[in-house]
Amino acid sequence: MKYYPLIRGRQFDLLALREAVQQDQLSPQIIPVLEPVKDLPALVSVAQAFSAAAHPLYIIQNPQVGDYGLLAAPRYVPVLDEWVRPARYFDGQPAPLLIAQTKAQVQTLPKKQLALVPNEARVRQLTHPQAIYLEDHTPTRERTEDYATVQREFYQYPMQALPGVGFADYPLAVQHFDAHGYPQRAIALHLLYPQGDSLWLQHFVSVNNADYSDPAGKFFEALAPLPAWLVAHPEASTPATDALLAFAAQQHFPGLGTVRKLQLRHLLRIMGRWLA
Repeated sequence: MKYYPLIRGRQFDLLALREAVQQDQLSPQIIPVLEPVKDLPALVSVAQAFSAAAHPLYIIQNPQVGDYGLLAAPRYVPVLDEWVRPARYFDGQPAPLLIAQTKAQVQTLPKKQLALVPNEARVRQLTHPQAIYLEDHTPTRERTEDYATVQREFYQYPMQALPGVGFADYPLAVQHFDAHGYPQRAIALHLLYPQGDSLWLQHFVSVNNADYSDPAGKFFEALAPLPAWLVAHPEASTPATDALLAFAAQQHFPGLGTVRKLQLRHLLRIMGRWLA
């Protein structure tokens, strides 16, 4: 069983992928599917890093969200090779990996076609032999501070219960893509961890969320329970959580982009252990 995270190519998500593969911290069972959304130099450096590490990566050639797919001549075009391979949303053109979005599209796929397909009962009934079932299941809230009401949430069923040759999701994101985002009064961290044969998400949320001020203070509030939680859940410790603890000890706020990068690094590391 392999994991195919569908990652939209924001700057800090790209940095997370590049660092993970360069530092040999990305499981061979994890094969990212990258959807370019902005014309960023990191697109090229990520592809180079995966090629140098001989680690498979798919890059979507007809992205459906963001600005990248609208450009007639992007400045930064990743080089494809035996490790960095093309993927496409279903459009009638061939690719090593296709992303089918409807039952009708799945029905037309050749039996040997590797494909991301919706994890829906009507699609599973087709029993496509090379199906990778794509979930849109990251928990969301209307307001960030609302994560504090349910701090622990189910994320993934045991591996033996998963159908297909692989599984996929939008790590720390959902299918709907917003290129801009909006300011939030709270700061929350979302850390994946194993419990039994399943995976769960733990939310760490700032406390004083009356207004939009003092993001650094809110970051340290969200981090405050982490040391004790890691003592109770040592299996959730990763280099990313070590970095978060170091920021807390130094009272250094690295910015929300770096916090996002570390959360994705953590998720990929935990997922790799779980797959092993």
